[in-house]
Amino acid sequence: MNKKLPLVAFFMFCLMDVLGIYLEKQMIIYIAKPMLMVTLYWYYYSNKKTVNNFYVLGLLFCFFGDVFLLGSGTLYFIIGLLFFLIAHVFYISMVFKLLNKIKWTEFLLSSLLFVTFFFLIIYKLYVGLGDLTIPVIIYAFTISIFGIVSMILYLQRKNKTSVLLLMGVIFFIISDTILALNLFHVKQFFYPMSIMITYILAQYLICRFVLKLNKLK
Repeated sequence: MNKKLPLVAFFMFCLMDVLGIYLEKQMIIYIAKPMLMVTLYWYYYSNKKTVNNFYVLGLLFCFFGDVFLLGSGTLYFIIGLLFFLIAHVFYISMVFKLLNKIKWTEFLLSSLLFVTFFFLIIYKLYVGLGDLTIPVIIYAFTISIFGIVSMILYLQRKNKTSVLLLMGVIFFIISDTILALNLFHVKQFFYPMSIMITYILAQYLICRFVLKLNKLK
């Protein structure tokens, strides 16, 4: 099997999704978005040596999150958010298993960066969150933990592989932050495309991290 074919398929559906957003064609988005995690898993499976179950489960729940966030209304949003929260728990577990004994300096530096950003964005959004205040805070706290453990891994290893993960998590946080600003603060015409482009980069970089990790083992 051509190992690059799944990657071509992934980026083809990415392009379709971004194009659907730009043209405001929901039918294109409905077709393309669910295929993102499917083709990314195909790429991962075609190139892996051993299966990382935490990563696969994370991808699976991201797939469900993508599907439910295609729906409109508060219920679909909450369910989609829940699936992504569970995905992040699996991603966090994957990274946590790779950490050596954590030094307090590593934890303090990593926490300072991501917890500060967490409080800043919640402060910015708080007035507009309404009934979704608690779910959004829990989700934001969870992805902040993902950022913290990824930063600690980078501080412990300082190699290109850990950079891939850290950049992936940062893009994930950027994507979710723009999504939150678009939903709960002030809408901007460029937000929807920015959300999708940063999300695509996040998932691809995390996948590359897992594959590189696989080769190192």
